[in-house]
Amino acid sequence: MEQARHPVSLVVPVYNEERTIGPLLDSVFDQTRPPDEVIIVDGASTDGTCGIVEGLIRQGRAIRLLRAGRAHPGEGRNLGVQAAAHDAVAFTDAGVLLDARWLEKLSEPLERDPSTEAVYGTYEPILGTFFKECAALAYVPPRVVRDGSRIRGPSTVSCLMKKSVWKAVGGFPRYRAAEDLIFFEGVARGGFTIAYAPDAVARWQIVDDWRSVFPKFSRYSYHNLVAGRARDWHYGVARFYAAAGISVALAVLHTPWWLLAPVVLHAARVLKTAFLKRRAFEFRDVLRPKRLLCVGALLLLLDAATWWGAVRWGLSGGPRAARG
Repeated sequence: MEQARHPVSLVVPVYNEERTIGPLLDSVFDQTRPPDEVIIVDGASTDGTCGIVEGLIRQGRAIRLLRAGRAHPGEGRNLGVQAAAHDAVAFTDAGVLLDARWLEKLSEPLERDPSTEAVYGTYEPILGTFFKECAALAYVPPRVVRDGSRIRGPSTVSCLMKKSVWKAVGGFPRYRAAEDLIFFEGVARGGFTIAYAPDAVARWQIVDDWRSVFPKFSRYSYHNLVAGRARDWHYGVARFYAAAGISVALAVLHTPWWLLAPVVLHAARVLKTAFLKRRAFEFRDVLRPKRLLCVGALLLLLDAATWWGAVRWGLSGGPRAARG
């Protein structure tokens, strides 16, 4: 018997994505199982994003463009779900290329078992340069085993769920960062029927160069603190530098040899990162000295971005910081 085909709405929040929106939508319409509806929710882009989408609509592409005003990605997703014509809603983000069978594979668990309420796919970083490989080692998480499948996530770049799940959780919170983590924690607490689709792969563009790292992660740092998620990121960085500070104090009070302790701690952090992710990506020479030096420098740059975001958060009022 042929499986029932559930119609699916695809929701994508965007902001200033004129470089990436065209390739993303090309990958959407090249799907072996195209979405039944594509909703692009624009958060007040100031570049040519909306013009590109409108041009595709004039060419006959089945896209709905919602202008959300100044909206963060979670708010854009909420508006998209509210406007969606179908009960099953898939999510991805800008800066992503979808494998040709992404939605086919993401929909399969629901079509096999209509009682399935949420499906989590996976994502892979788009590499291709030595820097991007080092960046992936520095901050892209490895795959984890979930219900016998190895995936990265759950993530809003590759998931599908029924509107009832979104509604029960209360939608995505109004934060610029960590809104997806908070949402998926709500899904986990809700006891919904979740399936995994390890072959539903979204390919994610990561930072291109050194200059992109600091501003990107300092914004994430700031907005994670606004969302009250210091324990997920900032506490670990603070503990590392507290230990380094103690070593410096001991070097002043006792012997300069204590200055070696922060160097050893950082080297251990780099080696741990490389070891834990040695099978996470296609390249295998994770212990190459040049790569370890690059990863070490990136981790320090990420630390600096974390501290600068925290300083901005403190100067803007700390816990009273308004949504940025």
